[in-house]
Amino acid sequence: MEPVADPMLILLDPAAANQITVQHSLPKHSTAQAFLNPLIGKKNLVTLEGKEWKMWRGVFNPGFASSHMMSLVAGMVSDVLHFTEVLSEYAAKGSVFELEDAATRLTVDIIGRVVLDMSLQAQTSENELFKAFRDQVKWMPLLNDPNLFRKYNPMKFIVYRKNTRTMNRYLDKLLEQRFLTRRRDEKTASKRSKPIIDLALDTYLKETGQSGAVALPTQFKRSAIDQIKTFLFAGHDTTSSTACYIVHLLSKHPAVLDKVYQEHDEVYGSDTSKTAELVTEDPRSLNRLPYSMAVIKEALRLYPPVSTARRGDPNTQIHSNGKEYPTEGFMLWPVAYAIHRQPELWPTPEEFIPERFLAKEGDSLFPPKGAWRPFEYGPRNCIGQELAYTELKIFMVLTLRDFDIQPAYEDRDKLDGEDRSAFTLDGDRAYQVLVATGKPALGYPAKVSKRNR
Repeated sequence: MEPVADPMLILLDPAAANQITVQHSLPKHSTAQAFLNPLIGKKNLVTLEGKEWKMWRGVFNPGFASSHMMSLVAGMVSDVLHFTEVLSEYAAKGSVFELEDAATRLTVDIIGRVVLDMSLQAQTSENELFKAFRDQVKWMPLLNDPNLFRKYNPMKFIVYRKNTRTMNRYLDKLLEQRFLTRRRDEKTASKRSKPIIDLALDTYLKETGQSGAVALPTQFKRSAIDQIKTFLFAGHDTTSSTACYIVHLLSKHPAVLDKVYQEHDEVYGSDTSKTAELVTEDPRSLNRLPYSMAVIKEALRLYPPVSTARRGDPNTQIHSNGKEYPTEGFMLWPVAYAIHRQPELWPTPEEFIPERFLAKEGDSLFPPKGAWRPFEYGPRNCIGQELAYTELKIFMVLTLRDFDIQPAYEDRDKLDGEDRSAFTLDGDRAYQVLVATGKPALGYPAKVSKRNR
């Protein structure tokens, strides 16, 4: 890798991975900054360090608490219902579509709803923010890309600046609107659920002694813009791709899908027209879906969208299997994909077995400590994992019983006039490709039809 990049120390031992994320929470590697900062800004929670990271993590933590997620379920249900309308349109046409794109648009709408209490309408229009964001992602380089022209293409930096201005201007306007709405709600004693940005602002104003502020503090706004882009990116990589892989895996395992149907019928009844209302009235019903949760976790085990990368430290050594490894000068990379598929940790690791996450300790299927790490562990774990779980469960209960979604790679090949049948990984056409993070190949071409129940 030298001199293009630092040498890597790849970690496949969960205990070793915990040493750099939990026991010693080492700083993020500079590669993460070079990769992410052009997309989401320098003040993002992923790459910030030290006291500044700790302050902003504390400011945004309340909005992502599991208890607060329940108060935002109604808005998420509304956005997923729009998604089902999109599926109905594709079902009527019988056409091939990219499920990943549709799921990403859904995620953008949900982020707008839960963070800002605003509809970004990404599912129904070419939203300016969404368009600039997706364009920015397309120009992001591959990590440690040896192609120097692609890495330093001067057009890339022009596009970065243009898209950054577009996104920042758009979010600046939304934040100012939200601040005015927040003040109005306070005056009228509104009982509406607070979006994440309101709770973050409450915490920030309290901690900085500005509770009586009549204008949105500039420091908060600058950081909030980068955090919202961070949340968009996180939804873009985790939730949308995981939704695709849930659909993909269930399409290949009808017996598992039948168990999901049974669980949803038991909790919400067999009349699916009432499900959205039932979820809205009792958001905590989503906590009574252990098998669906196991399906989500198993999909994330097989297809984790991202891994962390940490910077070695002269005072930190990794101890594994009786050996000591220095870390100074290394990029430390616990590779989630590889850890999740080790037969020493996971019996029959290539098989889709949601029951792993229902097994009791002592069972051979029970996941070893630290072996499942799509959201990482330690203080730098993913702040939005509860949002991801909630969104994915709503996605499942409102779509799976009404729609049959099947992969359509061969149909896509015919439309493109190109035979890609040889492009597989272990026979899987939906293998992960790096588009900022791990995504299903070709955006997961699919066909959908209405189910008869």
